[in-house]
Amino acid sequence: MSLTDTQNPKRLRTPNDSPLKVLFLAPLAIWLTLLFLLPLFFLLWIGFWRVENFQAIPDVSFANYAEIFSSFFSRSRYGLALAQSLWVAVTTACFAVILSYLVALSIAFAVPMRWQRLALLLAIAPFWSSYVLRLYAWQTILSRNGVINSVLKQVGLSDYRIEIIYTQIATRIGLIHYLAPILIVILYVSILAIDRVLIEAARELGATRWQAFTRVILPLSRFGLMTAASFAVIVGLGDALSGNLLGGGTGASIIGKLPTYASMIMSDYSSSTNLPRTSALATILIAVMVLALGIGIFMAERARRRVS
Repeated sequence: MSLTDTQNPKRLRTPNDSPLKVLFLAPLAIWLTLLFLLPLFFLLWIGFWRVENFQAIPDVSFANYAEIFSSFFSRSRYGLALAQSLWVAVTTACFAVILSYLVALSIAFAVPMRWQRLALLLAIAPFWSSYVLRLYAWQTILSRNGVINSVLKQVGLSDYRIEIIYTQIATRIGLIHYLAPILIVILYVSILAIDRVLIEAARELGATRWQAFTRVILPLSRFGLMTAASFAVIVGLGDALSGNLLGGGTGASIIGKLPTYASMIMSDYSSSTNLPRTSALATILIAVMVLALGIGIFMAERARRRVS
């Protein structure tokens, strides 16, 4: 018996007191190391290699980064593509979070408790299908001769053809469709953790439904909103499929007809033999994503402290 147990004989032993806890954590540590940390380290390391005679040679050189930043906003336009990615990711996150928040609120407050699990299951059902198949489905819907335009033509409104395909609006639609099931779960759990007594107390004190929402529900779910928004921004920054299949690679937006940064990385990887340079480009994107994650964690923690 340990000294702690002798001083406090009524203390119950927990799994954390077992020396086997390190052994139990070993599979998780091995999994993260092999499938996340080692590939990430290898990607970062390749970014410092150099290329000679079309072959990558291990080295520690900043030549790739110097070449990238020397024409970051001019010839290569990587900086403009990064700005495009940030614009698309942030605006997509806003729309996705608002839409998912409304769905989560509906499930939590409008659906009877015994049916909420089924409603949540139906809300996340699109996540079971392939992301690529969903993008091709949206291509069929949004294309110039797609489902929407065909319906408009059949009802005599052919003059009102929509031209969404191969724009960043289409890119956002694909991203929102991908993000919504995940965000709904995050926000539903956040809303479900709110003490209903606080809402009932606000109503009994004379607050309207809108006042109860703005002064009780919204502040108490702010942590979940910040977490969902951070996740959406990171996914939007790193996604290239939606930008290529729906945005056409260089979809038009308010910034201009520019590709997203992830799409440019994919294009460079498929058309160039300079793998170290492509790795350096990916490292820059990872740095921006880490910065976005840090900002999201800071804002979420600040929201949590306000509530507590």
